[in-house]
Amino acid sequence: MKKNCLVNAALALSLLFSGAVSAQAAEGVESFKQSRDAWRRQQNVTTEEKKEITQKMRDTIPENALRNITEAEQAFCYTVETPEDGYKGYLLDGMAVTGFCGILSKAEIQLFIDEFLRKEESVSNVVAQCIIQPRMILRFMRGVDYSDVLFSSPCNAFSVFYAGSITTFNISPASATENAIIEAYEKKKMAFVSPALLGQVLPIGVPQNDEQRALVKEKSQQGPVRNWQTESKPTPKPATEEKKGWNKLKFN
Repeated sequence: MKKNCLVNAALALSLLFSGAVSAQAAEGVESFKQSRDAWRRQQNVTTEEKKEITQKMRDTIPENALRNITEAEQAFCYTVETPEDGYKGYLLDGMAVTGFCGILSKAEIQLFIDEFLRKEESVSNVVAQCIIQPRMILRFMRGVDYSDVLFSSPCNAFSVFYAGSITTFNISPASATENAIIEAYEKKKMAFVSPALLGQVLPIGVPQNDEQRALVKEKSQQGPVRNWQTESKPTPKPATEEKKGWNKLKFN
């Protein structure tokens, strides 16, 4: 029964995100906005009474970090991966930024909260015996403060970054839901450049008009604008070497 519920949730997520994916042909940031009827789909699939944030989340996530998520005024999506040795491109919480995957609608923000912060059954109390593999970061903004949520797959987990602290949860019971979210957003990925280069106030990092596109083209001819991709990759380290960083994250 639980497996069927997760599959149904994954299907509902795919329906919710389909509107944003099909809007790719729109101009600039408009391509990341939801259909005006997106909330209706969410209303149809969410019939149960809204639950409170679980005690586990309230106890383990810093109070301000949790407030940034539950009271987010805006949320952005970035695709990421573990940086290789010598990487000099853009970083987000120590992760190499590979693309920008959209601005979350209010319904999508609410969906994240409902699926992972309000459902006790989404989180396992067993310590995961796998290595974190970064796939996507959601940045929840509230004023000038923010909290980042990193999704990992196939080692299904999410980590909350805030003011130097990291809180990681094993969400293997909700793997189908998490994988559906990652897959939907990765389809929306666009090349990321520095928002400062484009003179943008919002951290979207995607050219929004002809002037910005011309600037990116000019800079790319002078040198790499997005230098997370290199012609030659460094030689991988031996498998016997001590693992560092994400391999040592403590799950909650």
